[in-house]
Amino acid sequence: MSVIINIMAFILVFIFIVVVHEFGHYLFAVLFGVKVHEFAIGFGPAIYRRKGKKTDFRINVFPLGGYVRLKGEDPEEQEDPDSLYGVAAWKRFLIVLAGPVFSILAGYLLFVLIISGWGYTPIIIDKVIPGSPAQQAGLQPDDIVLKLNGKHVFDTTDMTSIIRKGKPLTLEVLRNAERITVKVTPALTQKEYFVYLKDVKGDIGGKVESVNNIPFERYMAKYQKEYVTIKSEVGELKGLLDNVSVLPERYAIGIYYGQFSNVFAKDNELFKKGDKLLKVEDMEVQSTNDLMDVVTALGLKPDELYIQFSGDKVTQVLRPLPEMTKVLYESNGTQKEVIVSKEKLLSVLSVPGVLEVKAPKLKPRGLEAISVSVARSNRLALYIWKTLPGVFLGRNLQEVSGPVGVVQVIGQAVQFGLETILTVVAIITINLGIFNLFPLPALDGGRIIFALAEMISRRKINRNVENLIHTVGFFLLLGFLFFMTFVDISRLFTR
Repeated sequence: MSVIINIMAFILVFIFIVVVHEFGHYLFAVLFGVKVHEFAIGFGPAIYRRKGKKTDFRINVFPLGGYVRLKGEDPEEQEDPDSLYGVAAWKRFLIVLAGPVFSILAGYLLFVLIISGWGYTPIIIDKVIPGSPAQQAGLQPDDIVLKLNGKHVFDTTDMTSIIRKGKPLTLEVLRNAERITVKVTPALTQKEYFVYLKDVKGDIGGKVESVNNIPFERYMAKYQKEYVTIKSEVGELKGLLDNVSVLPERYAIGIYYGQFSNVFAKDNELFKKGDKLLKVEDMEVQSTNDLMDVVTALGLKPDELYIQFSGDKVTQVLRPLPEMTKVLYESNGTQKEVIVSKEKLLSVLSVPGVLEVKAPKLKPRGLEAISVSVARSNRLALYIWKTLPGVFLGRNLQEVSGPVGVVQVIGQAVQFGLETILTVVAIITINLGIFNLFPLPALDGGRIIFALAEMISRRKINRNVENLIHTVGFFLLLGFLFFMTFVDISRLFTR
C-alpha cells in the first residue's frame, strides 16, 4: 500500500511540475501568435482529451513528462507566420525560455508560501568548544545564526565553507529573542584523527608517544590496517587498527551545529512523544553531539574502541556500552529509569524523525518573509547550478536522484505532511528549470542556443541540422535517464 501511495504522490507532484513548465511555453507561444497543436501531460495514447478552438488538451497514459506541440516544430510543416520558425528569433527565444523560467519562479513562489506559512529551520549552535575563537567572541550554545557577513545563511555546509576561508566573520545571532552581533576570527586547527580499533586491550589518554614505535602523526600519515601498540601518557593500548578518518588542518571557530534535540518527537516502543533523554549509562545527553556519541557507543562491540585525536593528543575515547543499558529520562516532569538492550535503544534512536529538531522554527513576517524566501531560493538555485554539470562527468552522483530516487523522496515527504511535500516540490521544480537551461541538445537550453545564434548571425539555421542534433541529444538524455535509474536501484541494494 505504501508503494502505491508513493507512486500516486509522485505522479501528482510530477503532473504539477510538468504543467507549470509547459504552461510557460504555451502562454508565450499564444502571446506571440504561434499555434499550439497540443498541450499534453504524459506520453503515449490519450486517456483524457478535450479539444479547444486551437489546441488539443490531453492527458496521456504514461505521466512521466509532458509537452506542448507547436506548429512548425515538425520539419515538414511550412514556416507560416503562426508557426514557431515563422516568428522572429527573439520571440522563439522567449517561448523556449519561458518553460524553465516558469519552473524556477514556481519554486520561488512555493518557498514564499512555505516560509510565510510554516517558517524555516535556522542554523543553531549546539556546542561551543572551551577556549575556541567562538567562546572568546561570546558565542553560546543555542544561539541561532540568522546572518553571516550580512547575508542570510540556511545551510551548515555554506557556513562551514565561509568559515574555512579564514577571514574575520560577523554573525547576527538570535539569543533569548534578542538579535546580537558577534565578530569572530577563525583559527587554524590541528589535524584530527578518528580511529576505530578492534580486539582492544589496555588504556589510552593524554599525549600519544608512538604507534608501533613510530611517532604518532608520522605513523598516521601512512597508516594501514594492522595490529598496533599505542603508547600514551596514561598507558599502553593494543588492538587492530581497523579504520581511520582524517580531518585536515582547517580554519574553524570552534562550534558544533545542532541537528536534533534529546526530546522524542513521536511515540515509539520505548518512549512517548515529549519524553526527554537525560543519560545513557554515565553519558549525559544534552546536545546533538552527545546523542551522536551515544549512538556510536551503542554500536561498539565489547572489545572495540572509538578514539578521537587532535594532533597527537587524545580528546575523546568512546567505549562500548553494556548489553543491557541503563537509561535515565524525563516523562511528564518526572525522572524515570529503564534498562533496555542496547540493540533496541540503537534501533529506536536510528529511526528518522524520532527526535525533535533542535532549532525552533523562525517565521518572518511581511516583506522579510519574501526576502528570506528569495535568499533561500537563490542559495538552492546556485547550489543546483554548480552541482548538476558534474553529474554528466560522473561526479556528484551521491547528491542527485533519478526517477526511482525521486519516488522515494516524495513518498517520505508524504509521511511528514504538507510542508515537507511543498518543500520537495519547490526543490524539484527549481531543479527542472535549471536543468533545462543547460545548453544541451533536446533541452530548452539547447534550443535557446540555436535561437541566440540566429539572433546574432541574423541568418536562418538549417532546420534539418538542428533537428538532427536535438534527436541525437534526446537519445543521449534517455541513456542518462536509464543510467540514473540504475544508480537509484543500486543504492537500494547497498543500504
